[in-house]
Amino acid sequence: MHPKSGKPLRLFNPFSIWLKSGEAMLAAAQAAVARPKTPKVAVIPNEDAPPPRKAARAKPGAKAKKARKSASSRAKHRGR
Repeated sequence: MHPKSGKPLRLFNPFSIWLKSGEAMLAAAQAAVARPKTPKVAVIPNEDAPPPRKAARAKPGAKAKKARKSASSRAKHRGR
């Protein structure tokens, strides 16, 4: 399997791939160690903060209950 040039034929070398992947993992680990440990968190003063969101839907008021009741009674009278 020697070509005419005299150089041996290069075959697939799994060691070189393993070495390159190991170097990449080592570089990633070193970069992770170099990063600061604590996350930086900003605090927004209450004056500048947006208004809080409503947690849940409020219970329907008396007007809404009355409107729903009259609508359902109208539907009953129509035969629905």
